[in-house]
Amino acid sequence: MTDQPYPDPPRQTLDDLDPESATTDRLIAMVRSHREGLDYPTPEQLLANLPVVLRALCDYLLTGQATALDAAYRVASIIDVVDGALDPPGSSSTRH
Repeated sequence: MTDQPYPDPPRQTLDDLDPESATTDRLIAMVRSHREGLDYPTPEQLLANLPVVLRALCDYLLTGQATALDAAYRVASIIDVVDGALDPPGSSSTRH
């Protein structure tokens, strides 16, 4: 059995992010870090489910429970999916 010499660093959450310095690109980077190592649907599958995701987001916003930062994180997640589907990783037009 191999033990890690150091534990993995804690994963950054929205609570760790300073709302004053939050940007869309920072949120997208956070989304990507949260997805690392996870089995994730293909971009085509995600785009096919986009109307469902957008309706769920709209319903969530209408409940009044979402903070601006939480809503922005969820929108950044959608942006990342759409961007990844339109410009696959490694394409020359993918922004980083």
